[in-house]
Amino acid sequence: MSTHTLEIAEALCDRIAIIQGGKIVAAGSMAELRTQHAAGGLEDLFLRLTGGAAYKELKQVLEA
Repeated sequence: MSTHTLEIAEALCDRIAIIQGGKIVAAGSMAELRTQHAAGGLEDLFLRLTGGAAYKELKQVLEA
């Protein structure tokens, strides 16, 4: 299955791979990914690994 809806992937998939620039940057079960990357949910992990965390922080500052 391929999806951009992270909540669906987290709920339905036994294994997850995060792909950036055509390369797998993380793969495993949700438990493995949480342990390896000290992440809470899949969205947090995705943002950290793809550089989106900086964008999310900037957006929060601009919306304040």
